[in-house]
Amino acid sequence: MIIVEGPDGAGKTTLIRQIQERWPELEVAPRVVSKETKDLVDLQEWVNRNLSEGPQFKIFDRYRLISEFIYGPVIRKEQRPGFTDVTWVWHSLRRFERLGPIIIYCLPPLQVVKRNITGDESNRAVWDHIDGIYTAYLQRATLDALHLHAFVYDYTTDGQEDDPLSIFVPAIESMRKRTQR
Repeated sequence: MIIVEGPDGAGKTTLIRQIQERWPELEVAPRVVSKETKDLVDLQEWVNRNLSEGPQFKIFDRYRLISEFIYGPVIRKEQRPGFTDVTWVWHSLRRFERLGPIIIYCLPPLQVVKRNITGDESNRAVWDHIDGIYTAYLQRATLDALHLHAFVYDYTTDGQEDDPLSIFVPAIESMRKRTQR
């Protein structure tokens, strides 16, 4: 699984589109939370079901085991049901890590993110919280870089090469081979 994370306005949708154009067989997982931050499914049940599927050649626009711990405390001041169960979270994170996900954190400079969301009605829910969301993503990306296959991607400086996806090619190709067995 390939997970693209980051605050609203960070370039996730554009990056997902570019990756899918390169790998058209890569399925884009459906969203499970709306732009207004409303759950579209039972998130704990979704995580359990998704982890049970094992390795997948899918791309996710955020993954709840990452983003719920950012958006929950910052926007709602609480976690969704089940996400406060430390035993469930710990076991779920271990299962998640064993799947060997590629995590791409889209993190252009904060002022770029702010400029991208300012006045965008589809991002109204995060306007007043973007500093906290951005800081939480910086912290999470730093921690994930210690032990997971994680990248930090800044579209304002990265991706300016002839092949903007070149940094991801080896990892994605390796995942594709692993999931086609």
